[in-house]
Amino acid sequence: MVGTAVITGGAGGLGSAFAVMLASAGYDAVPVDLHGTPRALDVTDPDACRALAEELAPTVWVNCAGVTGRGDVLDQSTLEIETIVRVNLLGVIHGSRAVARVMLTRDGGTILNVASMAGWAPTPHLAAYSAAKHGVRAFSVAFAAELRDTGVAVKCLLPDGIRTPMVDVRDPRQLMSFTGRRLLEPDAVAAAGVRLMGSRGLVATVPHRRGIGVRLLGLSPRLAFALQRRVEQRARRHQARAAGSREARR
Repeated sequence: MVGTAVITGGAGGLGSAFAVMLASAGYDAVPVDLHGTPRALDVTDPDACRALAEELAPTVWVNCAGVTGRGDVLDQSTLEIETIVRVNLLGVIHGSRAVARVMLTRDGGTILNVASMAGWAPTPHLAAYSAAKHGVRAFSVAFAAELRDTGVAVKCLLPDGIRTPMVDVRDPRQLMSFTGRRLLEPDAVAAAGVRLMGSRGLVATVPHRRGIGVRLLGLSPRLAFALQRRVEQRARRHQARAAGSREARR
């Protein structure tokens, strides 16, 4: 046993994949979620995060809990937008702060924060989600800098759309999850996250080559605006193909 690994959002999808991957690597993997896991955790509750971190004293903490939100920001309720920010951004901050305090009193450890490729380029139709994921990336890099002279490492993983229950291939409001040629498999994303944790890297995108193009769009809003309609048309084709493949498997 190489230590304890806590995985938030561990009830399914990417969180479950991380739990399996880390368990196979020798960790005592503890998936936590609001429901569906032996241990419950509300990541928006800083006291609960702190209590769990102090009890388990993990050497790895994966902030994977997240909600997508669907559709344009004017069509979303205030409650939905606040939930997106609380879970995706504040949940990462609360978990990171709680476990870092414990890791600093021990032999260090690694914190992996799961953002999204939407955290590189502002993404229309996912505006609140994109803003929260930009925040996760910024927080991760800044927190890593604050901890650079300690034994605590902070990493940030930014994957493209993933084939999980959070993504409904038939929902047009989730169009921008399909800008890549195909949805990523959770196991492949979890493997990339584990590789990042074991490397000297700070930030990684999945897939890497697509991440380069998305970063360029983030640096050039004019280019992103010019390509928006083309990107959306491609996403519609990819989503339609994914929906057709799903129907064919039934």
